[in-house]
Amino acid sequence: MKRSIFRNTGLVTLVSLLVACGGNKSDTQIPEVQIPEVVAPDTPEPEAPIAAEIVNGGLEEDTAGQTTPVGNWVFRPVQELSASSTIKVIESKEGINTYKGTKAVEVIVSELGDNPWGIEIAYEDLPITGGKNYEFSVWTKGEEGTSADFWIQTPAPDYGQLSLVKETLTGEWQKITLTAATAEADSLVRLAIHFSKEENINKSIYLDEFSGFILDDVPAQEIPDVQYSEVTAQSLKALAPNFNIGVAVPAGGFGNSVIDRPEIKTIIEQHFNQLSAENIMKPTYLQPTQGEFFYDDSDELVNYAKDNSLTVHGHVFVWHSQIAPWMQSFQGDKAAWITMMENHITQVATHFEEEGNNDTVVSWDVVNEAFMENGKYRGEKTTDDSADESVWFENIGAEFLPLAYKAARAADPDADLYYNDYNLIWNADKLDAVISMVNDFHNNGVPIDGIGFQSHISLNSPDISTIQAHLQKVVDIRPKIKVKITELDVRMNNEGGIPLTYLTSERADEQKQYYYDIVKTYLETVPEDQRGGITIWGVIDEDSWLQNWPEPTTEWPLLFFNDFTAKPALQGFANALKELIEVGQPAPSSELLTNGDFEAGLDSWQARGSASITLESTQAHSGNNSALVQGRTETWNGIQKDVKGLFTADKTYNVSAWVKLSDDTSTVSPDIKLTLQIEHTSTEYLELTPVTTVAAGDWVQLSGTYTHSITTQESAALLYVESNELTVDFYVDDVSVTLVE
Repeated sequence: MKRSIFRNTGLVTLVSLLVACGGNKSDTQIPEVQIPEVVAPDTPEPEAPIAAEIVNGGLEEDTAGQTTPVGNWVFRPVQELSASSTIKVIESKEGINTYKGTKAVEVIVSELGDNPWGIEIAYEDLPITGGKNYEFSVWTKGEEGTSADFWIQTPAPDYGQLSLVKETLTGEWQKITLTAATAEADSLVRLAIHFSKEENINKSIYLDEFSGFILDDVPAQEIPDVQYSEVTAQSLKALAPNFNIGVAVPAGGFGNSVIDRPEIKTIIEQHFNQLSAENIMKPTYLQPTQGEFFYDDSDELVNYAKDNSLTVHGHVFVWHSQIAPWMQSFQGDKAAWITMMENHITQVATHFEEEGNNDTVVSWDVVNEAFMENGKYRGEKTTDDSADESVWFENIGAEFLPLAYKAARAADPDADLYYNDYNLIWNADKLDAVISMVNDFHNNGVPIDGIGFQSHISLNSPDISTIQAHLQKVVDIRPKIKVKITELDVRMNNEGGIPLTYLTSERADEQKQYYYDIVKTYLETVPEDQRGGITIWGVIDEDSWLQNWPEPTTEWPLLFFNDFTAKPALQGFANALKELIEVGQPAPSSELLTNGDFEAGLDSWQARGSASITLESTQAHSGNNSALVQGRTETWNGIQKDVKGLFTADKTYNVSAWVKLSDDTSTVSPDIKLTLQIEHTSTEYLELTPVTTVAAGDWVQLSGTYTHSITTQESAALLYVESNELTVDFYVDDVSVTLVE
């Protein structure tokens, strides 16, 4: 215990004053005064923050020229053949090329590679306490204008991003500080610095004095009411009616299932024209037990798409991940493995294949992620990465790829067949390997229609010039194939020393610009006949997989906030579509009836009487849809549309509808006609087309000319299709009313 001792001198002073004012020192006896001892309360010294155990953080334990420093340091001057640099410990006078002491790290970049993380130094597997906030710092100096990216990450192979600072250097020593919140489950982190930048070529960058410590708990930040830039876009798909604008959602019992979420349905039906099955078409879901297929959830998604005039991109037939345990442990020789794989593809593709040219599932990712980052096949074991495993490669070899595509084409002759992978948007080694595979397919008659760029990226990384160059590589393949961005999301909470707790308006506008740049670059680079489309990997931010990968975090990677309102990013997407997509103005039409072709669904059409009506895409006279009429119990039952105000007195109209029996083998030939029920001073039933006999097998036109003779004000008007035969069900399509001039 430390004690501070003070003595009370007040009484001594008083006595001294009395003596001085009249007392005689020789004859005045000063009484002995007992001075009490006063002990101050304990005052503990402030505790120093708990330090992170960075061994040799100042590099002082090393010798000049060393490239493998003491501690968990790793110098990586080259992680790909096209990059070149030197990284070593140097000795210098303190304050010159070392910040403290006599040792530091020097980095000189000679040649850049395509990998923006190709040249790095890292401190690996630094022990930390999960659930705590950490601050790490390093001192650095580089010629003015040079730069480096400073990271805190979870360990390999995940490399989950906890904090990132991109710093431009000034020519003087400067301290770089990063703050990271660790998850409870975390026990290790890595510190990494990347130098693969044009401005660094042939210039020295010095680093010294790495340190870190635990911060006190940071109080929760109050989130302000942020005013984001205005979003005026009403419908993405309306801006590009012939361009696939997709979104990934599941169906079934998933928490983010589209089926039970009306707000999500509204967004999808307003903005998108294609769906990707998020997880429910992956092998582990469709064939959880060998020979037993589960289609309930995926059928629900496909039926929802069909009912709303959406197409579906299937994801995925063959993948090394998310396959059922029985596939992982399958026993058999190469031939047995091939048979098992082909059977899965055939069964699934055949299930979703529909008759005619009106498929809902119009494209498939046949194989997903078959290559490692170095361009070698996954499973070839050319790396020490634990992810370098694939039961397909290990049991079949590279042959599994062409076999998969041949099986897919045989099962579904009409679908576009894609190869899909991540990091193709920036990793040249990986993309070149995929392009080589495609060229080999072409040379050997193996069917493939496109390459899918997953594009799980971070704000402004990769840069737009890299994205353009990589898209162009696929555009240039001959024979031509399609280019599709299949899984786009933009991670936002990854820059600046302190993670964001809310999306600032400035940050949201940066995301808006980046989405604009991506869509614009895609449309400028990819010719119309090679555009497979762009799919966003989720609807609202809270549904994004990035909220829990690689650990729980807060992210804003998508186009809609959690309250289902549009983000500025949506406007960025829309602005690019408006600038780059030319939507031709339709020629003036004399057609007076809206949605007579059911391409907008059953909108404005209703069942009449006891009949039921459903939207059908398996049958259509033209376009993609028709209406199926079933369950009639009276001749006047059928399908009807409100046409109040459509007809004008003394005007003549051509009226038409196409019908087809639902049973092509039916022996019954019903009479069917188009009728107008009109309410004014009385109720009248007016025959718009003559009664027409319809036989099974073909579409039959109901056609007539009608002159409207009613001059009094109508209170209601219903146009409907009816039949004298109650036992038949029939399709209706292309109902038309045009004015005869």
